[in-house]
Amino acid sequence: MNLSSILHLQPPTYERKKHYEFGRDLGTGTYGTVKLAKSLDTGVDVAVKIILKKTVKGHEDMVEKEIGVLKNLSHPHIVNFLDWFESRDKYYLVFDLASGGELFDRICDQGRFTENNAATIMKEVISAIEYLHSKNVVHRDLKPENLLYKDNTPDSKLMIVDFGISKTMDSEDQVLTTMCGSYGYAAPEVLLRKGHGKPVDMWSIGVITYTLLCGYAPFQAENDQQLVAEIARCNVVFHERYWRDVSVEARDFIKSLLRAHPEKRLTATEALQHKWITTETGTDVDLLDNVKEGFNAKRMFKKTVRAVAAANRLRTMTRANTNATTSSATTDATSAANNNSSGVSSPAVTPPSTQQKQQQHQ
Repeated sequence: MNLSSILHLQPPTYERKKHYEFGRDLGTGTYGTVKLAKSLDTGVDVAVKIILKKTVKGHEDMVEKEIGVLKNLSHPHIVNFLDWFESRDKYYLVFDLASGGELFDRICDQGRFTENNAATIMKEVISAIEYLHSKNVVHRDLKPENLLYKDNTPDSKLMIVDFGISKTMDSEDQVLTTMCGSYGYAAPEVLLRKGHGKPVDMWSIGVITYTLLCGYAPFQAENDQQLVAEIARCNVVFHERYWRDVSVEARDFIKSLLRAHPEKRLTATEALQHKWITTETGTDVDLLDNVKEGFNAKRMFKKTVRAVAAANRLRTMTRANTNATTSSATTDATSAANNNSSGVSSPAVTPPSTQQKQQQHQ
């Protein structure tokens, strides 16, 4: 074997790449991109998560752990992991394609949304979390962006995706210490570095449920530090203008999850037995107008973030075309990945108009 062959040698699993035909980008994250692909063996479209090795340098075990978790999961509301392989510079994780869009987008596009619709959605999510917890898996990054529909049919299944910072616990009483998740949905014990476990997922479910029923997040602040303080205080307010048509049972369900002490929160099994979930106790009032107000503002914010990210990628590519800046750009990318290795992402941003209305009605 000559030197050229050695330099171009790929890992053994790389040969599986030839079984897929790659298409357009579906999304971009901290560590790489998700691409549409077609399995040449089955003719079925799939989603391939591509992770640049340089962005996880020193934290390669994150990818290995994600694969380890996903290989052992099978649930109708959890995205199905199909395959994986790697090249010299990338990891490839293959999943069932979830083409039906994000939860909030689906809600905004429909003509009516009631409490009972929200309860049905949360029952699906909680059933998946109960399954994960039964296997001692903690997702640790539950948020609306990680809840996708399988397809565009009216009765499509809602699926939990992105297990990049999930963790399989060695025992029921193991305490996890890694700072992880998204500030807007992360539990107080995570943000305060007190150690955490399965109850962090139930806190996130409480935040998602609150947001589903009114369109805005339960905790507000001008910056990360203030947001952490608000979450630690755990003072959940149901503003009259936005909550007057929501049942007592729904509020009780949320308050049973958004508790500062993890051991006082409902478990997934207990949450599935709550009256709001098991019976149609919610009002039949259409909540969509209020909810869409907050959701649409979030949509606009996400578009802005994506536009900025695209501009940053373009600038990085431009810099990389010159020898003088190639080294610097690579260093910056690696540094950014290391700075984000904890898995904590920015807080959910509440539109100023919504925040002002909340203050007016407190």
